[in-house]
Amino acid sequence: MTLAQEAQRRKAVRPAAEPWYLVAHRSLAAIVPLELGYLVSRPIADLFYLLWREKREATRRNYARLLNRPPDDPEVDRLARGSFRHFGHYIAELISVQGWDLDDLRDRVDIHGDEHFEEALSYGRGVIFTSAHMGSIEIASALLLLHGYRVTSVMNRLRPWWLHQWVVMVRERMGVTLLPTEGTGLRLLRALRRNELVALVLDLGVQNGEGRPVTFFGHKTYFPTAPARLARLSGAPILFGLAVRRPGGRFAAYVSPPIFADPMLDPEEDAHRTTQRVLEHFERFVARFPDQWYPFRDMFPNYGS
Repeated sequence: MTLAQEAQRRKAVRPAAEPWYLVAHRSLAAIVPLELGYLVSRPIADLFYLLWREKREATRRNYARLLNRPPDDPEVDRLARGSFRHFGHYIAELISVQGWDLDDLRDRVDIHGDEHFEEALSYGRGVIFTSAHMGSIEIASALLLLHGYRVTSVMNRLRPWWLHQWVVMVRERMGVTLLPTEGTGLRLLRALRRNELVALVLDLGVQNGEGRPVTFFGHKTYFPTAPARLARLSGAPILFGLAVRRPGGRFAAYVSPPIFADPMLDPEEDAHRTTQRVLEHFERFVARFPDQWYPFRDMFPNYGS
Protein backbone atom coordinates (compact mmCIF):
# COMPACT_ATOMS: atom_id res chain seq x y z
CA MET A 1 0.00 0.00 0.00
CA THR A 2 1.40 3.40 -0.98
CA LEU A 3 1.54 6.37 1.38
CA ALA A 4 -1.24 8.17 -0.50
CA GLN A 5 -3.48 5.09 -0.32
CA GLU A 6 -2.76 4.75 3.39
CA ALA A 7 -3.79 8.37 3.96
CA GLN A 8 -7.08 7.81 2.14
CA ARG A 9 -7.73 4.62 4.11
CA ARG A 10 -7.27 6.42 7.41
CA LYS A 11 -9.59 9.21 6.34
CA ALA A 12 -12.18 6.48 5.59
CA VAL A 13 -13.68 8.41 2.70
CA ARG A 14 -13.93 7.71 -0.97
CA PRO A 15 -11.60 10.06 -2.86
CA ALA A 16 -13.25 12.60 -5.12
CA ALA A 17 -12.69 12.68 -8.86
CA GLU A 18 -9.13 13.81 -9.52
CA PRO A 19 -7.90 16.39 -12.03
CA TRP A 20 -5.61 15.21 -14.79
CA TYR A 21 -2.45 16.60 -13.20
CA LEU A 22 -2.98 14.59 -10.03
CA VAL A 23 -3.59 11.43 -12.05
CA ALA A 24 -0.37 12.17 -13.97
CA HIS A 25 1.43 12.78 -10.69
CA ARG A 26 0.36 9.42 -9.28
CA SER A 27 1.40 7.66 -12.48
CA LEU A 28 4.84 9.29 -12.41
CA ALA A 29 5.28 8.41 -8.73
CA ALA A 30 4.74 4.76 -9.57
CA ILE A 31 7.29 4.54 -12.39
CA VAL A 32 9.98 7.20 -11.86
CA PRO A 33 12.68 6.29 -9.29
CA LEU A 34 13.60 9.07 -6.90
CA GLU A 35 17.24 8.91 -7.98
CA LEU A 36 16.21 9.61 -11.58
CA GLY A 37 14.13 12.55 -10.38
CA TYR A 38 17.20 13.92 -8.59
CA LEU A 39 19.29 13.55 -11.74
CA VAL A 40 16.75 15.35 -13.92
CA SER A 41 16.22 18.11 -11.36
CA ARG A 42 19.86 19.21 -11.18
CA PRO A 43 20.21 20.98 -14.57
CA ILE A 44 16.74 22.46 -14.15
CA ALA A 45 17.72 23.86 -10.74
CA ASP A 46 20.92 25.29 -12.21
CA LEU A 47 18.89 26.97 -14.95
CA PHE A 48 16.52 28.51 -12.40
CA TYR A 49 19.52 29.71 -10.40
CA LEU A 50 20.81 31.47 -13.49
CA LEU A 51 17.49 33.00 -14.58
CA TRP A 52 15.54 33.71 -11.35
CA ARG A 53 17.51 36.75 -10.26
CA GLU A 54 15.20 37.89 -7.45
CA LYS A 55 15.33 34.56 -5.59
CA ARG A 56 19.02 34.03 -6.33
CA GLU A 57 20.01 37.40 -4.90
CA ALA A 58 17.81 36.99 -1.80
CA THR A 59 19.38 33.59 -1.17
CA ARG A 60 22.88 35.04 -1.53
CA ARG A 61 22.08 37.88 0.87
CA ASN A 62 20.89 35.40 3.49
CA TYR A 63 23.93 33.15 3.23
CA ALA A 64 26.19 36.20 3.22
CA ARG A 65 24.73 37.26 6.56
CA LEU A 66 25.10 33.74 7.98
CA LEU A 67 28.75 33.55 6.90
CA ASN A 68 29.57 37.23 7.54
CA ARG A 69 30.88 37.51 3.99
CA PRO A 70 29.88 39.66 0.99
CA PRO A 71 27.06 38.35 -1.25
CA ASP A 72 29.47 37.81 -4.17
CA ASP A 73 31.82 35.61 -2.12
CA PRO A 74 32.48 32.21 -3.82
CA GLU A 75 31.41 30.25 -0.73
CA VAL A 76 28.15 32.21 -0.59
CA ASP A 77 27.55 31.40 -4.25
CA ARG A 78 28.31 27.71 -3.65
CA LEU A 79 25.78 27.45 -0.84
CA ALA A 80 23.13 29.40 -2.75
CA ARG A 81 23.53 27.20 -5.83
CA GLY A 82 23.41 24.11 -3.61
CA SER A 83 20.20 25.37 -2.03
CA PHE A 84 18.53 25.60 -5.45
CA ARG A 85 19.71 22.07 -6.26
CA HIS A 86 18.34 20.72 -3.00
CA PHE A 87 15.06 22.46 -3.74
CA GLY A 88 15.05 20.60 -7.05
CA HIS A 89 15.44 17.40 -5.03
CA TYR A 90 12.45 18.45 -2.94
CA ILE A 91 10.32 18.82 -6.10
CA ALA A 92 11.43 15.33 -7.17
CA GLU A 93 10.34 14.05 -3.75
CA LEU A 94 7.02 15.85 -4.05
CA ILE A 95 6.40 13.76 -7.17
CA SER A 96 7.92 10.48 -5.99
CA VAL A 97 7.27 9.90 -2.30
CA GLN A 98 3.52 9.29 -2.62
CA GLY A 99 4.35 6.20 -4.67
CA TRP A 100 6.42 4.63 -1.88
CA ASP A 101 4.98 1.93 0.30
CA LEU A 102 5.26 2.06 4.08
CA ASP A 103 8.24 -0.32 4.14
CA ASP A 104 10.15 1.95 1.74
CA LEU A 105 9.66 4.84 4.14
CA ARG A 106 10.74 2.87 7.19
CA ASP A 107 13.82 1.52 5.41
CA ARG A 108 15.03 4.89 4.10
CA VAL A 109 14.56 7.10 7.17
CA ASP A 110 16.43 7.20 10.47
CA ILE A 111 14.35 8.98 13.13
CA HIS A 112 15.95 10.84 16.02
CA GLY A 113 13.73 12.04 18.86
CA ASP A 114 10.61 10.11 17.90
CA GLU A 115 9.77 9.69 21.57
CA HIS A 116 9.15 13.43 21.87
CA PHE A 117 5.95 13.09 19.82
CA GLU A 118 4.47 10.64 22.29
CA GLU A 119 5.53 12.78 25.24
CA ALA A 120 4.01 15.92 23.71
CA LEU A 121 0.71 14.21 22.87
CA SER A 122 0.48 12.68 26.35
CA TYR A 123 -0.44 16.09 27.78
CA GLY A 124 -3.72 15.93 25.85
CA ARG A 125 -3.54 19.48 24.50
CA GLY A 126 -2.42 18.77 20.97
CA VAL A 127 0.98 19.57 19.51
CA ILE A 128 2.26 22.62 17.63
CA PHE A 129 4.76 21.17 15.18
CA THR A 130 7.08 23.86 13.83
CA SER A 131 9.42 23.42 10.91
CA ALA A 132 11.02 25.41 8.10
CA HIS A 133 11.51 25.49 4.35
CA MET A 134 14.35 23.03 4.64
CA GLY A 135 15.28 19.48 3.73
CA SER A 136 12.59 17.05 2.64
CA ILE A 137 9.18 18.40 3.55
CA GLU A 138 7.59 15.34 1.94
CA ILE A 139 9.49 12.91 4.15
CA ALA A 140 8.52 14.88 7.26
CA SER A 141 4.85 14.83 6.18
CA ALA A 142 5.01 11.12 5.41
CA LEU A 143 6.41 10.34 8.87
CA LEU A 144 3.49 12.13 10.49
CA LEU A 145 1.17 10.00 8.37
CA LEU A 146 3.06 6.85 9.33
CA HIS A 147 2.36 7.60 12.99
CA GLY A 148 -1.32 8.19 12.30
CA TYR A 149 -1.32 11.85 13.35
CA ARG A 150 -4.03 14.16 12.05
CA VAL A 151 -2.36 17.35 10.83
CA THR A 152 -3.77 20.82 10.17
CA SER A 153 -1.57 23.49 8.63
CA VAL A 154 -1.78 26.87 6.90
CA MET A 155 -0.50 27.87 3.49
CA ASN A 156 -0.05 31.07 1.52
CA ARG A 157 -1.66 31.12 -1.91
CA LEU A 158 0.76 30.14 -4.65
CA ARG A 159 0.89 31.35 -8.21
CA PRO A 160 -0.11 30.24 -10.76
CA TRP A 161 -3.42 28.88 -9.49
CA TRP A 162 -2.84 25.35 -10.81
CA LEU A 163 0.38 25.08 -8.79
CA HIS A 164 -1.54 26.02 -5.65
CA GLN A 165 -4.25 23.44 -6.41
CA TRP A 166 -1.66 20.76 -7.10
CA VAL A 167 0.21 21.30 -3.83
CA VAL A 168 -3.04 21.45 -1.84
CA MET A 169 -4.29 18.18 -3.32
CA VAL A 170 -0.93 16.46 -2.82
CA ARG A 171 -0.90 17.52 0.82
CA GLU A 172 -4.51 16.42 1.32
CA ARG A 173 -3.73 13.01 -0.13
CA MET A 174 -1.01 12.73 2.52
CA GLY A 175 -3.57 13.43 5.24
CA VAL A 176 -2.76 17.12 5.81
CA THR A 177 -5.61 19.65 6.02
CA LEU A 178 -4.49 23.02 4.64
CA LEU A 179 -6.14 26.29 5.67
CA PRO A 180 -5.65 29.83 4.34
CA THR A 181 -3.37 32.08 6.38
CA GLU A 182 -6.10 34.53 7.43
CA GLY A 183 -8.90 33.92 9.91
CA THR A 184 -7.89 30.39 10.90
CA GLY A 185 -6.92 30.88 14.55
CA LEU A 186 -10.08 29.32 16.00
CA ARG A 187 -9.83 26.31 13.71
CA LEU A 188 -6.25 25.75 14.81
CA LEU A 189 -7.28 25.95 18.46
CA ARG A 190 -10.08 23.44 17.86
CA ALA A 191 -7.61 21.03 16.24
CA LEU A 192 -5.34 21.29 19.29
CA ARG A 193 -8.27 20.67 21.63
CA ARG A 194 -8.90 17.43 19.70
CA ASN A 195 -5.29 16.51 20.57
CA GLU A 196 -4.20 16.81 16.94
CA LEU A 197 -1.12 18.37 15.37
CA VAL A 198 -0.98 21.91 14.03
CA ALA A 199 1.98 22.43 11.69
CA LEU A 200 3.47 25.91 11.18
CA VAL A 201 6.62 27.11 9.40
CA LEU A 202 8.96 29.69 10.89
CA ASP A 203 11.04 31.16 8.07
CA LEU A 204 8.53 33.45 6.36
CA GLY A 205 10.93 36.34 5.74
CA VAL A 206 10.86 39.98 6.80
CA GLN A 207 8.88 41.48 3.89
CA ASN A 208 5.61 41.80 5.77
CA GLY A 209 7.13 43.47 8.81
CA GLU A 210 5.45 40.91 11.06
CA GLY A 211 6.87 39.05 14.01
CA ARG A 212 9.04 40.07 16.89
CA PRO A 213 12.75 40.98 17.06
CA VAL A 214 14.85 37.89 17.75
CA THR A 215 18.46 36.82 17.30
CA PHE A 216 19.30 34.44 14.47
CA PHE A 217 22.94 33.53 13.82
CA GLY A 218 23.97 36.45 15.98
CA HIS A 219 21.96 39.02 14.01
CA LYS A 220 18.73 40.81 14.81
CA THR A 221 15.81 39.88 12.58
CA TYR A 222 12.10 39.09 12.80
CA PHE A 223 10.31 35.75 13.03
CA PRO A 224 6.59 35.07 13.46
CA THR A 225 5.37 34.59 17.01
CA ALA A 226 2.17 32.74 16.04
CA PRO A 227 3.43 29.35 17.32
CA ALA A 228 4.40 30.88 20.67
CA ARG A 229 1.11 32.76 21.07
CA LEU A 230 -0.89 29.68 20.07
CA ALA A 231 1.03 27.66 22.66
CA ARG A 232 0.20 30.22 25.34
CA LEU A 233 -3.51 30.22 24.46
CA SER A 234 -3.85 26.46 24.22
CA GLY A 235 -1.26 25.11 26.63
CA ALA A 236 0.00 22.87 23.82
CA PRO A 237 3.72 22.06 23.65
CA ILE A 238 5.80 23.10 20.65
CA LEU A 239 8.05 20.68 18.79
CA PHE A 240 10.57 21.62 16.13
CA GLY A 241 11.33 18.99 13.52
CA LEU A 242 12.49 18.37 9.99
CA ALA A 243 13.94 15.71 7.69
CA VAL A 244 17.21 16.11 5.80
CA ARG A 245 18.84 14.18 2.99
CA ARG A 246 21.75 11.88 3.71
CA PRO A 247 24.09 9.97 1.36
CA GLY A 248 22.85 6.86 -0.43
CA GLY A 249 19.28 8.02 -0.92
CA ARG A 250 18.60 7.99 2.80
CA PHE A 251 17.03 10.56 5.11
CA ALA A 252 17.36 11.55 8.75
CA ALA A 253 14.42 13.01 10.65
CA TYR A 254 14.87 15.00 13.85
CA VAL A 255 12.37 16.06 16.50
CA SER A 256 13.18 18.40 19.40
CA PRO A 257 12.05 17.96 23.00
CA PRO A 258 8.79 19.79 23.85
CA ILE A 259 8.93 23.54 24.43
CA PHE A 260 6.24 25.19 26.58
CA ALA A 261 5.01 28.73 26.91
CA ASP A 262 5.24 30.26 30.39
CA PRO A 263 1.89 31.78 31.47
CA MET A 264 3.60 33.47 34.42
CA LEU A 265 5.50 35.81 32.10
CA ASP A 266 4.24 38.95 30.42
CA PRO A 267 2.62 37.88 27.09
CA GLU A 268 5.14 39.77 24.95
CA GLU A 269 8.10 38.54 26.96
CA ASP A 270 6.76 35.00 26.76
CA ALA A 271 6.28 35.25 22.97
CA HIS A 272 9.88 36.42 22.57
CA ARG A 273 11.32 33.78 24.90
CA THR A 274 9.40 30.89 23.35
CA THR A 275 10.14 31.97 19.77
CA GLN A 276 13.83 32.34 20.55
CA ARG A 277 13.96 28.85 22.07
CA VAL A 278 12.38 27.32 18.97
CA LEU A 279 14.79 29.25 16.73
CA GLU A 280 17.76 27.81 18.58
CA HIS A 281 16.81 24.36 17.26
CA PHE A 282 16.32 25.70 13.73
CA GLU A 283 19.67 27.51 13.84
CA ARG A 284 21.52 24.33 14.77
CA PHE A 285 20.13 22.49 11.75
CA VAL A 286 20.95 25.32 9.35
CA ALA A 287 24.51 25.27 10.71
CA ARG A 288 24.75 21.49 10.11
CA PHE A 289 23.01 21.36 6.72
CA PRO A 290 23.24 24.89 5.32
CA ASP A 291 22.55 24.11 1.66
CA GLN A 292 19.39 22.17 2.56
CA TRP A 293 17.73 25.40 3.67
CA TYR A 294 15.65 27.28 1.06
CA PRO A 295 16.02 30.97 2.05
CA PHE A 296 14.51 32.36 -1.16
CA ARG A 297 13.18 35.48 0.58
CA ASP A 298 15.08 38.00 2.70
CA MET A 299 15.44 36.75 6.26
CA PHE A 300 17.33 39.79 7.57
CA PRO A 301 16.20 43.43 7.29
CA ASN A 302 18.05 45.97 5.14
CA TYR A 303 21.03 43.81 4.28
CA GLY A 304 22.82 43.99 0.96
CA SER A 305 19.77 45.21 -0.99
